[in-house]
Amino acid sequence: MPNQLTLFPTETKQYDMWLLRELLNNCIAHSEYTYGGRIYLNEYEDRIVLANPGSFLPGKIEPVLDPGYNPPFYRNQLLAETMVKLNMIDSQSTGIRRVFRIQKERYFPLPDYDLSNRQQVKVCVYGKILDENYSQILFKNPDFDLETVFLIDCVQKGIKIDKSAVKYLRKLKVIEGKMPNIFLSAAISETLGEKTQYVKNKAFDDQYYKDLIVKYLEQYGKAKKKDIRILLWDKLPEVMTDKQKEDKIRNLLSALRKKNIITTDSKNQQRSSWILVSQLKQE
Repeated sequence: MPNQLTLFPTETKQYDMWLLRELLNNCIAHSEYTYGGRIYLNEYEDRIVLANPGSFLPGKIEPVLDPGYNPPFYRNQLLAETMVKLNMIDSQSTGIRRVFRIQKERYFPLPDYDLSNRQQVKVCVYGKILDENYSQILFKNPDFDLETVFLIDCVQKGIKIDKSAVKYLRKLKVIEGKMPNIFLSAAISETLGEKTQYVKNKAFDDQYYKDLIVKYLEQYGKAKKKDIRILLWDKLPEVMTDKQKEDKIRNLLSALRKKNIITTDSKNQQRSSWILVSQLKQE
């Protein structure tokens, strides 16, 4: 940690003990005891998941990361105040922000809050690196604030962020690619010797794919859609899903057809093949 390419990597513990105590005490302080539920702590090989009954009062995690955030109220006022006096939890909701800062300073993924169940709060703490590029970015940019790191963490986990956030991260030069297939910048990948993976993630210009289709038709005369699919599939970015690749190929063929460069040799879509318009005219 954070750079295993060096002969003297920095060692770190899998979990920070203060962080785990804070989250467990939060479960105790903020549980909805009228539900009669239990607090769970499940340890896996690469993560620890804590869960407690009750809703998450702020509604979502983003507001809590704001330094000016104050909770609307405590679910268990007396219990929470007593635990603060006993130094079991931090006051004024600074505990969660400190938990996130600890993970940030250790170059680990930020905790994930699962709030899909309105009667339960579940938080996952990672004890393993998900993407070394993320750790490298944090290592090289210790001045990034928590809100910025939260966005970068979303990118490494494939969580959708809005266009303004993408524009902001692009300005910081930590991401590349087009939405929704954004990934970490080449500069980061190259420092890790991941140039090959970077090329696999990065899309070529549309003209590159169109030229491949035209050259194929010039050489072989015609092609079924499955032939075009085989031709382009492995050259499309690995970050694209199968559906996105299918849509990309269809759009490329449609664009060439609109420019009157290619057409089909039959109205029957099941039997038709793609051919060059220039070849059709010669015939």
